[in-house]
Amino acid sequence: MKGFVAFLTVILFFFTACANNEARGGERVNAENYNGLAFADDEKIINEPLEIPVKPKETLPAETVSGEAAPSESASESPSEPPSESSGEPPGESPSEPPSEPPSESPSESPSEPPSETPSETPRSTTPEPVKTAPPDIENPPKIEVVASDYNALNYGEVVGVWISYIELSGILTGKSEAAFRRSYGEMMDNCVSIGINTVYVHLRPFGDALYKSGYYPWSKYVTGEVGVEPDFDPLKVMLEESHGRGVSFHGWLNPMRINSAADIEKVSRGYPVGEWYADPAKKGKYIVKSGDYWYLNPAYGEVIGLIGNGAAEITANYDVDGIHIDDYFYPVTDGAFDADAFGASSFALLNSFRLYNCNSMVKTLYSAVKKGNPSALFGVSPQGNIEHNYNELYADVEKWCKSAGFADYVAPQIYYGFEHSSLPYVSCINQWQEMLNGSGVKLITGLAVYKIGKTDGWAGAGSDEWLNSKQILKRQIEVAKGMKSYGGVVFYSYNYLFNPEHLSPLHTAEIEALKTAING
Repeated sequence: MKGFVAFLTVILFFFTACANNEARGGERVNAENYNGLAFADDEKIINEPLEIPVKPKETLPAETVSGEAAPSESASESPSEPPSESSGEPPGESPSEPPSEPPSESPSESPSEPPSETPSETPRSTTPEPVKTAPPDIENPPKIEVVASDYNALNYGEVVGVWISYIELSGILTGKSEAAFRRSYGEMMDNCVSIGINTVYVHLRPFGDALYKSGYYPWSKYVTGEVGVEPDFDPLKVMLEESHGRGVSFHGWLNPMRINSAADIEKVSRGYPVGEWYADPAKKGKYIVKSGDYWYLNPAYGEVIGLIGNGAAEITANYDVDGIHIDDYFYPVTDGAFDADAFGASSFALLNSFRLYNCNSMVKTLYSAVKKGNPSALFGVSPQGNIEHNYNELYADVEKWCKSAGFADYVAPQIYYGFEHSSLPYVSCINQWQEMLNGSGVKLITGLAVYKIGKTDGWAGAGSDEWLNSKQILKRQIEVAKGMKSYGGVVFYSYNYLFNPEHLSPLHTAEIEALKTAING
C-alpha cells in the first residue's frame, strides 16, 4: 500500500511540475520587466534578482599579482606583440585548427579573424530535459548603484558597417601619442565615410582587457604595450569624438568569455575580479578556466555573469557609445572538463542544455546591462553563420535570441559563404536566418567576407574558386540581403580588407567599387 501511495505521489508531482513549467512558458520577458536571471520559457529559475551596477571610476593599480610592477615583455614573447595579418585566413578554417580553439597570437595568425565556417552535421539534441527540481549554485553578483547615461545614441535604420579589430587598432594606437592616434583614427573614419559606411564595430575588449578606463578590467597592452598600464589619454574618448564628428555610429565590440593569454593573466592586478580569481585556489579553474593558451570566463556562476554584465553597463553609462556588440567566442570546447564542477552541482542532466542555459543567461544579462547603462544604446550579437554549429559546438541558442524578447536588438551573423558553397550557400543560409527572425522585430545585419576576395575557399567544396573567378559577389550579396523582411543592413569583415593597400589587389578594388554602387544606390 505504501508503495502505491508513493507511486501516486510521484505522478502527482510530475504533472504539477509540468503544468507550472508550461504556464511559465506562456509569459514573455522584456527589458522593462526583467529583474533577474529568470527566463519565461527556460527550465529552471534563478530566484535572486540581478542588479547590474556601474562601478564608480577609480584608478586601479597596474601591479602584478605579487604586487610588483608588471615586467616588460621581451621581444621573443609573441603575445606582447600585435600579431601580423599575413595569413589572412580565419582561425579554424583549416583541418588542423579546430574551430572551437582560441586563435593564436603568434605572427602567423590573426586572432580577430572570423571563425570556422565548417558546416556542422550534428543534429540538435532531441532528448527531453527532465523537469528541474532545484536551482543551480549561482552566487549573487555585486550590487552597486547604476547611474544611467542621458546620451541619445546615434543609430541608423540601414546599417553599412565595418569591423575594426584590435589588430587594426594596435598599429596606430600601441605606444602612440594622443595626437598621432587621433590623426590616424580620423583618417580611418574618412575612409569609411568615403564609401558610405555609417557604423563601426570597434574592438574594446579582445582579451579580458579594456581599451578605455574601466573599473572591472585592466588597461589593454594594445594601448601602452603593457597590461594594466594607464595611458595619458583615453583612446575611446578620442574614437568617439572622431567617429561622431563624421556622423558615424560607434559600437563597442567585446569578447565576453575569452580573457587573457597564459602569459598575460599573471600580470592582472588582484584589484580586478580576474586577477582576484586567478589568485584564489577556490575560484581558479572554476570561475576562470584555461583552454589551450587562453583563459575563459565560465558563465555557470552568477558572479562571473555579473562581471560580464558590469563590464558592458559601465561602457554605456560612462561613454557616448551607440551600442555594444559581441561576437561568436562562446564556449571554447565541447569537452565536459571545462565546467565539470558547475555542471555536476547543477540539476541539469545534459551538458548541452546546461551550457545553452548559461549562454542564454549571459546574453540576456548583457542586453539588460546595456540598457541599464543607456536605454537608447543597442545590443547585438554576431554569431557564426552556421546555425547548427552555433548550437552544437558553441552552445549559442541563436534561435532563442532571434525569436524571444530581451536578448538582442539585432543579429549580425557571419554569413561568409559564396553563392556556390557546396554545403551552405549564401542564399540558403541567409534565408534560414530570416526564417528565425520572422515576426520578432530583431533586425538582420548580414556579415560579409571582404577578406575572401581573390582567395580559394577551402571549405566551399565545388565552389572553392568562386571568390577567384566570379564577379561582384559582395554587390550581389548586398542585393539579396536587402530583400530580407528583417533587413537592417550589412557589415564587412574587416577594415583592412577594404582600405589597407597590402590587401587591395586589382580584383579587390573592382569588387569594392561594385559594392559601393549597391551601398549607395
